Amino acid sequence: MEAADLLQVLDRKQPRRLRVIENLLRGRRTVSTLYWGQRYHLLPLLDANKHLDHGALTAPAQQLAASGLVTLDSEADQLLLTPTGQQRQAGAYYQPQTSADWLNLDLGAARQRLLLAVQVTSQYAHSTSRYYPLATDLVTRRVVRQWFHLEKGPQLAAALLTAMVQSLQQLPVQTAEVMTDLLTGYQHPGLTVSQVASEQQQTAWEIQLRQRDGITQIARDARQADHPLHGLLHPLWRSPVTRSAQATLYAVEQGGSLEQVAAQRHVKANTVKEHLLEAAILSPVATFPYDRLLPQRVRADFAAALNADIDSWQFAQLPEDLRTRYDFFYFRLYAIWRGRGMMDDGATHS
Repeated sequence: MEAADLLQVLDRKQPRRLRVIENLLRGRRTVSTLYWGQRYHLLPLLDANKHLDHGALTAPAQQLAASGLVTLDSEADQLLLTPTGQQRQAGAYYQPQTSADWLNLDLGAARQRLLLAVQVTSQYAHSTSRYYPLATDLVTRRVVRQWFHLEKGPQLAAALLTAMVQSLQQLPVQTAEVMTDLLTGYQHPGLTVSQVASEQQQTAWEIQLRQRDGITQIARDARQADHPLHGLLHPLWRSPVTRSAQATLYAVEQGGSLEQVAAQRHVKANTVKEHLLEAAILSPVATFPYDRLLPQRVRADFAAALNADIDSWQFAQLPEDLRTRYDFFYFRLYAIWRGRGMMDDGATHS
């Protein structure tokens, strides 16, 4: 991620911690990272760059500060856009249009399956049996092999072409071009992200955002049962909540107390709380049992003590009697509830 890319995930009013952004991109699923990722409206970028080196955003941040585009508080590890930075941010930069689904799709697996399936189908259509398949993991090769043996036939290539064209036509022209440039097929070795970035005069990160849009749009369309990639991509849609957290949430929904659920699942009570906070952040508001875990009397107690901007709330600054009555779990759950636009009339407010 270059300085120009980092600029796009910053804000003029909300100081954002560099370490949170880094951990989010690297897929560090701590409650703190998820919570602040939600507060920053950057959760779709969870696990978007799992190979990002620790500290890799420091140099881009310093470059932005030296250019007068951000103020950098090194001690607090926070960045804030300057007016000049806000103007620069408003310039030409790709704005993804499918990011609402990124958490619900295993994009890494979808990318590998799609690229290999296109290559195999293209070579098959030209009766080519000797070629070097793309380097993928064993699971991808096995799944694509199974898919191909089920789908192969004289109409496969045409059906796949038609389906992909229909998907790419729903995206900006440049994004569709990026997607096709990155594909590998018969007499088409495919370009690398760096090569496409150079051709398009954009950053590699911007090209990856375009590719994520393309893959997600194809996967969206592949949810249709008659789509040629249905069997390959449809299984990759999933809940962003981990299975362990889902199991904890289910046990709570069945009526168990936090202590009972911890004993039942053979985990610590704090682990139960972490699972529930993860589910509260990543689940649709309507599906989480806020009324059970955060009843009105608890909300009223916190509401009476917390009136400032949510980002400034600190558990340690609560009145002592409130900290004695409720531990950090309820404080954070209330912040999540309020942060998602909920109020005591039961409606969401933007």
